[in-house]
Amino acid sequence: MTGYAETYRRSLADHPREAPWFYGLFSACLVVGGVLVASGTNLVALSVGIQVLNAALLPIVLGFLFALATTALPEPYRLKGTYAGMVGGVMLITAGFGVYAAVAGILG
Repeated sequence: MTGYAETYRRSLADHPREAPWFYGLFSACLVVGGVLVASGTNLVALSVGIQVLNAALLPIVLGFLFALATTALPEPYRLKGTYAGMVGGVMLITAGFGVYAAVAGILG
């Protein structure tokens, strides 16, 4: 039985015949992006909206990264003790700024 990575190749390093699903989705994303740009949409407003979404999702990403750093890393590399608390505090402050920026972007 072959593994997932061998069954569904997914890299620009692979030939299109070796990774048809990847190249099909990649091409579809490029076409959708080209249609969006050519449609006359206000690209500045779209870019600002995407950045607001990025700021709103930042706490989720940072939370998962912190959870991985404290549990999934090999024992010598895990965040522990005071250092883990400091990293968690910095992540909370950063996430707070992200949420504030997202709310300010949505409301104002």
